[in-house]
Amino acid sequence: MRSLIFGAALLALATIGCSTFISAAVSAARDAKAATFSDRFAPPTKALSMS
Repeated sequence: MRSLIFGAALLALATIGCSTFISAAVSAARDAKAATFSDRFAPPTKALSMS
């Protein structure tokens, strides 16, 4: 009986953790700016020219 309660608690904790992780990933993906081809593959000259 004790192992059943422990297993149920562990399953509940894993479910909460997975849903939190998925929610955070979806939120980050929604807030992320879509990078264009030139943004992804252009050489990083902007940061070097500022110094």
